[in-house]
Amino acid sequence: MTTQTQVDDQMILLSQYYPGIYDQLIPQQGEVVKPRRRRKKNKTDANSSGFRKRKLSDEQVSMLEQNFGDEHKLESERKDRIAAELGLDPRQVAVWFQNRRARWKSKKMEEEYSKLKTEHDSTVLEKCRLETEVPFFLLSK
Repeated sequence: MTTQTQVDDQMILLSQYYPGIYDQLIPQQGEVVKPRRRRKKNKTDANSSGFRKRKLSDEQVSMLEQNFGDEHKLESERKDRIAAELGLDPRQVAVWFQNRRARWKSKKMEEEYSKLKTEHDSTVLEKCRLETEVPFFLLSK
């Protein structure tokens, strides 16, 4: 919990030195934030086409994850081979890989953002520290 406390302290310090930066994140008084609406699914469309989404078994998911770990992209032959081994339609395998790549990319972006944010915050703190030292340095000369 020490690191969380340090991060909170750093954020408080940053918000004191740079109050305008964090105003964008907090809604202003009188500003209404509209909740996002989800699209309603039309139940009759899903039932009338005869298509029902099947949940993959744990074995199928682990096999797909293992194949995804080997290579993130699918060639046609590989897709057909995996589909045949798992008893799935090749299109299901292709869609699963597409969705998994999207999740992987999103997670990678979050990790990069977190790393850059930490570096940025430490740089801003160092800048603030140096700015407080400059007047003392100039006065001592």
